[in-house]
Formats: sequence, structure tokens, C-alpha cells
Amino acid sequence: MAYTAAAMYGGAGFDGLIEGIIPGDPSFAMAPVLVAVAMAAALVIVGPRLPRWALAPLGPIGVILIAYALTASPGAGDGAVLYVWPVLWTTFFFGRRGAISIVACIGVAHAVTLLVLPPASSYAGRWVDVMVSVSVVAAVVLTLVHRNDLLLMRLLDEARTDALTGLLNRRGFDERSALELAHARREDRSIAVATLDLDYFKRINDEWGHEVGDRVLAHTGTLLAEQSRDIDVTARFGGEEFVVLLPGCDSSDAAAFTQRVRQALACANPAGLPAVRISAGIHAAVAPASMDEMLQGADSALYNAKRAGRDRTVTFEPHARADVRALALSQTARRS
Repeated sequence: MAYTAAAMYGGAGFDGLIEGIIPGDPSFAMAPVLVAVAMAAALVIVGPRLPRWALAPLGPIGVILIAYALTASPGAGDGAVLYVWPVLWTTFFFGRRGAISIVACIGVAHAVTLLVLPPASSYAGRWVDVMVSVSVVAAVVLTLVHRNDLLLMRLLDEARTDALTGLLNRRGFDERSALELAHARREDRSIAVATLDLDYFKRINDEWGHEVGDRVLAHTGTLLAEQSRDIDVTARFGGEEFVVLLPGCDSSDAAAFTQRVRQALACANPAGLPAVRISAGIHAAVAPASMDEMLQGADSALYNAKRAGRDRTVTFEPHARADVRALALSQTARRS
């Protein structure tokens, strides 16, 4: 931001120095040129350390310098084209308010300039030409910035969204889950994670083809979105694995959710798609320490669901895992 302002002032100073040595050009005051060069140097040195609000006056200051230079150049010169520079810079960095402010500043400064100039060089058309030109430039810049912002938002959304199912991907889930985890800690409330995995999905791909497999995944994503609440965070982690974060839910609430999903899958019979079943693992906790811990617990429960025969929901029990670890340690101690 500061460097672009330095380029603007440096360019204006360079333009003034060149015009000052061209034979036949009308004479004009060198003071604005020297000020512009000095400001360009200062912005290069200290500009990056200045806060945003301290850089805001650079646009109006540039307008005042241009207006002052025009008063020293009688006649219908073309120096007013330099007004476009502060309009571009201010509108780009300060948006609609900046555009309105800088155009208004130019309107006042150029009106005063024309009043100071001799009557032969001062007429209303010069003011109208400048105001129409800078207003159009400001409008075009605002439009381009808005379109650029929309494009960036779209790219960010796509970066957080799974293209096949329309659900969040792992990155989107991590961002949303961090917020929900912070809420759970602040309010000391329960939060649950359900990890769901389609049973025998590899067999579907092998027997029906990957195109049908993709349709099965998309269909499953649609059902998950339909069964989820607005506050739930529903994502596809990759392959046939889905994860749903359920704020404010305990293990029984999460089990009821996975049961609804399993029933919806069992009842649905889309044309051209094979029947599918799903296994789920649940981990619920009050104000948990980390989302990684929650996901590990849900994955452990999902593994137990798969090992128990699939097409079922298993809830993670922290004490059970602690007992298993204690037993393993005991057995190791005996062997040694």
C-alpha cells in the first residue's frame, strides 16, 4: 500500500521534472514536484511501518499538489489527467467511502483552481470534464474490486468444499470445528463427533464402476446434509469417509442422528444405484481438549463397528480404552 503510494508520488515528480526541461512547455511551479519527490522517498523509507489511517490522507494531499500545479500553468493544459492517480489509489484501498471522498475532494480543489486561473482558462466545461472522468474511473475501480472480491470468495469456498458431494472438505471442517470447539469450551457444553464410513464401498466400485461409486457418494452426502441441522458441521474427509460435528449433543443424541442416517440410506432406493449400508463411530465429550482427540475416539469406535460386523453404530468409551491400555502394559510387564 505504501509502496504503491510512493510509486504514485514518484511518477508525478518524474513527470514534472521531465516537463520542466522540455523546450516550449509553459512554466510552472516546481514546489509541487519537489514535494512529490520528497514524499515518494519518505514513503519508501517509513511508509510500510505506518498504520492504514496514516496513509489515508495521501490521496487528498496528491489532489492538492495537482491543483496547485495547475494554478501555475495557465491555459487549457492536460495536467488534470493526473487526478486519476489518487482516484485509482484511494478507491482501490479504501473502497466506496474512499471513492466518494476523493471525488468530492477533486471537485472542490479543481473548482478553486479554475477560479484562481485567468478567465480565459477558466470555464465550467473544464470542471465537468474532470468530474465526469474521475467519477467514471472510481466507478470502474469499485466494480472491478467488487468482482475480484466475489471471485476470491468463490475460490475460498471451493477450497473448503468437496466438489463431489457439496459438503465441506477436511480444511473446511477444521476451520468450522475450531470455532465450535471454542464455543463448547466457553459454555462448558457437550459436543459430539460422528465418523461414518460406507460398508464394502470398494466392492461397489469393483462391481458397478467408479462412476456409480461417485453417485453413491453424492447420494450419501445429500442424505447427510438433509439429516443434519443448520449448526452441524458435515464434511467428507475423503474416499467413503464422512464426519459430522454435532454441537450441543451427547452420545445418545449422536447415536440417534446416525440411526436416522442409516434408516434413510436403507429406505432410499435411487434408480441405478446399489443398496448401501453405513457404519458409524461416535465420540462425545463436554468441553473437549482438542478436535484431534475427538476424531481419534470416533475413528476408534468406527473401527470397532467394522470389526463387529458393520452396519451399526458404536460409541467410544474412554474408560474402555484406558482399561485396554492398562491390560497391555500389565501383560508387557509380566513378559519382562
